[in-house]
Amino acid sequence: MTRIGIEPDVARLLVDDLPEQINAEQARYLPLGMLSRRLAVSGRALADDAPMVTALVGPTGVGKTTTIAKLAARAVMRHGADQVALVSTDHYRIGAAAQLEHYGRLLGVRVYPAYDGDSLRKVLELLRDRHTVLIDTAGVASHDPRLNQQLDTLAQANELRATLVLAANTHAQSLDDAVRAYLPLQPQACILTKLDEAPNLGGALSVLIRRRLALDYTTDGQRVPEDISVADARVLVCRAAQSLKTGIPDDSLMADRFGLAVASA
Repeated sequence: MTRIGIEPDVARLLVDDLPEQINAEQARYLPLGMLSRRLAVSGRALADDAPMVTALVGPTGVGKTTTIAKLAARAVMRHGADQVALVSTDHYRIGAAAQLEHYGRLLGVRVYPAYDGDSLRKVLELLRDRHTVLIDTAGVASHDPRLNQQLDTLAQANELRATLVLAANTHAQSLDDAVRAYLPLQPQACILTKLDEAPNLGGALSVLIRRRLALDYTTDGQRVPEDISVADARVLVCRAAQSLKTGIPDDSLMADRFGLAVASA
């Protein structure tokens, strides 16, 4: 577990759950199967037909705006551009609104600005008949005094689904700090980005397990909308294990093997 980057406290939690007697096949794959069972996924794609207002929050540089564009493209393909709207509350970062508007033009989706809690409520009331409303927020570090202002603004919106965006290539302690900073918003789920830039996934998986955060999606590139996938715990664990480069089989084969190991334990 620690060789693939799993934090010691989470590794001990997993090891303590191992049965006392296991065979050689189980010894190789059972720990990975148990790791996948500890990872929660939201099954968000199963609820794509339900109308939703979603705000993506998280530290700067994790790819929130690009991820919103990917989600918006999926929604446009499924429900049509007239049923999708984008809202920008990021007025700190230079060019942030322009980037979102660029994606909006490409998708045929209108972008609405919101400057505070009052204007956000008015915009969401205006968009109450849209199927999918995605809110882009400013990236704010856990120690930034603007964080409380952002949390207050979003807290004033009714029936808003807060989704925390975390980058897989970030150190585990920084990820944990980010989760703690956004806990007052009670994020319902998480999106894990930049899998393609992460040397290993152990730190990110550890934080998700420790904080009991369910995953909506993962992203592994800049292409819109291609580089986004519905979260799959077994695929993530396979990818984490393959970072060892020790003859681990391909994703599907290994997933089947550790699934069988868990079932027979």
